This record gives sequence, structure tokens and C-alpha cells, in this order.
Amino acid sequence: MNILIVGNGFDLSHYLPTKYDHFMDVMKAIEIKNTGEKVSDLSIHTVSEWMRLLGQMFEKRKGLEQPNYDMNFNELFSCIRDKWFIEKTEELYLTEQIKISFQDVLKLQYRLELNDWYQYFKNHVEEIKTWIDFEQKIEEVLSTLANCIVEIGQVKRTDELFEYFAHNQKDGHRINKRSFKILSTFNFVTLESYKANLPIAGGMSVANKMKERSNLNPKFCHGTNLENGFNPLGFLNYLYLQLEDFIEIFNLYLDLIVNEFQPKVQLTIDAQEWIRPNIIYSFNYTNTYARFYNSVKMEYLHGSHGAAQNIVLGVSDLEHENLKKLKAYGFTKYHQKLLKDTEYLFLDEFKNKISIHKKKIEYFEKDFGYIDVKERKFERQNLMENESKLDLNIYIWGHSLDVSDKDYIIDIFSLNDEIDRNVKVIVYYFDKNAKFLLLNNLLAILEKDKVELWMKKGWLIFKSNPNVVAINNIQPVDLT
Repeated sequence: MNILIVGNGFDLSHYLPTKYDHFMDVMKAIEIKNTGEKVSDLSIHTVSEWMRLLGQMFEKRKGLEQPNYDMNFNELFSCIRDKWFIEKTEELYLTEQIKISFQDVLKLQYRLELNDWYQYFKNHVEEIKTWIDFEQKIEEVLSTLANCIVEIGQVKRTDELFEYFAHNQKDGHRINKRSFKILSTFNFVTLESYKANLPIAGGMSVANKMKERSNLNPKFCHGTNLENGFNPLGFLNYLYLQLEDFIEIFNLYLDLIVNEFQPKVQLTIDAQEWIRPNIIYSFNYTNTYARFYNSVKMEYLHGSHGAAQNIVLGVSDLEHENLKKLKAYGFTKYHQKLLKDTEYLFLDEFKNKISIHKKKIEYFEKDFGYIDVKERKFERQNLMENESKLDLNIYIWGHSLDVSDKDYIIDIFSLNDEIDRNVKVIVYYFDKNAKFLLLNNLLAILEKDKVELWMKKGWLIFKSNPNVVAINNIQPVDLT
């Protein structure tokens, strides 16, 4: 049986713009598009309210002349930093067909401006190069919040809370500048007016002079009142809903843009050992293999895009005890997978077969021990050598083998445990540096002895990525 496991590198091998950079650069182009229609203050409504109001507006305009604010491929990818990649995309696909309507442009603009996670990631666009980096930035926000919860809890009087947010002062207990900047992006901090006594000549003072200072946003306090104290669950819920809105923005990018790329010619995968997989386990949200090649059974481990999207986008686990106490599991991938009913069963058929086989061996040895009787010896040998075989070829294409998917990786490399069950894992890599990193990640998860054993036995093989070839083109697509 042949199993294909795909990560984002599979889509990138087909020159589909699914890198984190691609997504953010296209969103930037949409955000700065001058439509002349966007309301100056969007905070007066929620995202869902704005989507409803915009829908009503466009419904009323039906049949009337509409302004031409559609965005085509060139406009959408005008801010792209990955120029050489997009040039390859243009060679392979009918990019003239890529276009999103004015309605979708305007709706995305509203979503982008109102989404705190997007604004946060936009401010760190140079730091975040991959989707793994992206997950780490989510973790950074959660860790910052967890630390601040502890510190806020140490402020004895709520009317003195503003002093904690005076991060530019060195004396006393203050939030640090980095934490202040991070949480300010999520409306955690707001400006409040207060009456100040200002000194004047002669030792006198003028009371009731209004000034502004930073303080905790009352909407994240119990009863939206500062006097009632900080409500961490309320703020966590706000962060979670904002993350779900961000996921919907990403879903729209995949749906309206990436899914619309159609090859100019038929594509094929050029590799000597390549044969059609019987099943695909996908860490992607796209259905690229089915669109370009064959309809094969697909298991979407992290969900898929579309009208009924169930995309999983979060952290591997909660590191801070405070977050565990507050049950902030909605930010973890495993919670989202269970909540969104993704295909989270992975290689279960084969793991069950191994479990049954081990029990058979256990029962056999319990009943008969190691009696050197020819028939029994043959029966035991048959159990060990024949019934144990899984006969699997597992091809991994475009997955980083990062610790964020540690459980899946451990499952794969437990299939040849005590004995050779005829399981081979072929890991494709983009270049030598990618192979270096893949091996690094495996060593970190599985440790040296296991990786060495698998490679010495020929169970684990590294190979360069197959070529994606245009059938009517003699030359393969250059992947370097």
C-alpha cells in the first residue's frame, strides 16, 4: 500500500502561492487598495454586522452601474516579495483568470482592519517566514498574557491599576515595553481621561485639569467596569474569536484566489519510484492532488477550506500553567481538531493491526513458551514474519517534520518497532539545507538511536523532490 503525506511544500512544488509570505503580501495589496467606499471608523460595528450591512448595500445596487474596483492577478500580487516564485506561477497557470470582485475586496478590507491578529502579524511580517513561525507568534501573545495576568493580580487596588501600564516609568511594578506593545494590538490597553492637579507658580495647583493615561480596557473587566477587576476569561474569549475571524480571512484567500489557479497544460509527477497513492494524509487545507491528478481518498488532518471550512490553526500545546487553569485550549490544534471534526485518526488501521499481532505473540508465548517443537516453531515464525507485515510505502512530501506535529511523526516511526514490518518511509526534500533541517527535526523528536536504526535498515530514505512536469513540455519545471 502506498501512502502520501503532504505538507505545504507539496503545494509550493506546484508553484501555488500558499506560503505565509504570499498570503500576507496579497492581504497587504487588498488592504491598501483605494476603493473610495470604506467607512473611516469601522469600530461602530462587529465584523458579522458589517458583512450583513455590506451584503444589503450590494443587494440594493443590483442592476445599477458598479464602480470597477475588482482586483486581478497583477494587482493582487503587486506587493509580493517572492518575485521569482510568482514568475514560475505565471508560467504554469492561467493567471489572467484570477480576479476577485469589488464586493470581495471591500469585505476583505473590513475584515482585515477589524482583525487584531492580522494587525499583529502585519507588524511582525519580517520576523514570520513560515507557518511554524506564525504558530510561535500566537504562542508569544498567549505567554505574554499569562505573565501579565500574574502581575495584574499583584496590584492590590483597582484604582491604582493604571500605574502598572505606565511602562515608560522605571520605578514600581510596571508592564515591560514589549508586553505593552503586544497587548495594545489587541485593545487590551486603552487611553482614559483623568483629572490631574498641575502645579503653578507660588506652590499653588490647578485642580481638575483633564489628561490621558494608559489603563486596562474596561471591556475586559467584569461587568465592563474597571472597579470590578480584570476578567481574563473575557479577554481570552475575545482573542479566540479574533483568531477564528483570522482563519476565515485565510479561508477566503484559499477559496477566492489559490483554488482558482488552473494549469495551462496537464501536469504530472516525474519520479522513477512514483506510483499513485492509495490514500493521502494532508496537513494542507487545499485539495491540490485531487484537482491536478486523480481523485484519491483524502484525510485532512488539519481541516480543509471552503464554504464549510474547518481549518485548524493554532499552537501545539499550552505551556503556561495560568493558561491551563483558564482552560485556554481553544488555541491548541488538538482542541480545534476535536471541535471541528477534522480527520484526526491517523494510521489507525495499521496501529490496530500491530496491536492485534503483539497480543497474538503474547498469547502464543504464554501458552507454549519457547518449546522447540517443529510445528510450534514454524507457527511462531509465521506469526513473527508473515502476519506482522504491513507492506507500506509512506511518501512524505513538503512536511517540515517539526515538533508541532510530533505525535504524527512518532506514529509513523513506530510502525517498525521490534521487527521489520516492511514499512519504508521516503522523505522528499527541496534542497540540501532542507534535508539538513528535516534530519535535525527527526533527531529532536525520535533521538539518535532510532533515526540511525531506520536509516541503517533502509526503512528511512531521503530523496530530492520529484519534478512537476508539464506533459506537452519536454523540460521539467525547474524547482531550484
